[in-house]
Amino acid sequence: MPLDAGGPVTVAALKSDEVQIALMFSTDPSIEANGFIPLLDDQHLQDAENITPVIRTEKLNDEVRRPLDAVSARLSSDTVTELVGKVVIEGQDAAAVATAFLAANGLL
Repeated sequence: MPLDAGGPVTVAALKSDEVQIALMFSTDPSIEANGFIPLLDDQHLQDAENITPVIRTEKLNDEVRRPLDAVSARLSSDTVTELVGKVVIEGQDAAAVATAFLAANGLL
């Protein structure tokens, strides 16, 4: 059965018991919202997918580096899961969620 890399087709297939296991992003709020149980990858079959800001070298300077580093320092996996959940599950506007996060962390 073709799935969609942890998207709504994958979630629906898990919920309907059409599949019993699927690959999803660890920060996907659908995991907790649906009571899915994350499995430990003790065989290291899936590489870690860390959040990493990427910018062109010629655009990087201290004015850009400082805010990127400040945001990165506050983005844990739990925080990202919470923020994505506000957008994906609660239907909040992504820009508003991002702005609220920045404001709450003194980054504006």
